[in-house]
Amino acid sequence: STTAFADVKIKTKQTLSGQTSENTTYIKGKRQRTEMMGGVMISITQCDLGRDLQLVPQTKTYTVAYYDDGSGTPGAVNAGQVGPATKGGTRYVTTTIKDTGERRQMFGYTARHIIQTVETESSPDSCNPTKTRMEMDMWVIDAEFGLACTQTRQYNRNYDAKSGGCHDKIVPKTIGSAKSGYPLYQKMTSFDASGKESFSMIQEVVEISKATLDQALFEAPADYRQV
Repeated sequence: STTAFADVKIKTKQTLSGQTSENTTYIKGKRQRTEMMGGVMISITQCDLGRDLQLVPQTKTYTVAYYDDGSGTPGAVNAGQVGPATKGGTRYVTTTIKDTGERRQMFGYTARHIIQTVETESSPDSCNPTKTRMEMDMWVIDAEFGLACTQTRQYNRNYDAKSGGCHDKIVPKTIGSAKSGYPLYQKMTSFDASGKESFSMIQEVVEISKATLDQALFEAPADYRQV
């Protein structure tokens, strides 16, 4: 037999450069919808299809970003492509994850304190040579509504022959055996190539509730146009 979990509604608060905003996330099975800035921007994660949708209600348009399996082969191509994507170089993505051993009760769950670092460095012949580091100080939980693809996804770039679309091979590496989870609190700090902090943001869950959600919330509306 299988266990059916109720759909979930989660409210989060983001603080960036002293400014605070609230997002609402809806989760149903392998799909997730996040409404930002009062619904001005909407992101839909479709783990089952290996892609994300970004919706702009004001213009009734949306874009699609496909996940990359690291093989250097596009998972899909954009409508209108008339030629193959240009092969670029290699992008090395190293994730280091550590469990501090600290525990805390949050929203009825036992949260674990995790420190995760993601370092990206590209070869000189890559499409967009880059060197960055992102550090995430998180309190996470093991929850039935946590979407695995939101933790590990990398994206294919947009393939458009008209702009000479370019595609890097992604080489992922994970250091440490600690397990991540659904973040109830996370402080994300990004550093540039020189090691200087470029920005820091705090995101924390303020409410978790069960809900019954319409499947249509997790699709692009029929009257929206892909761009």
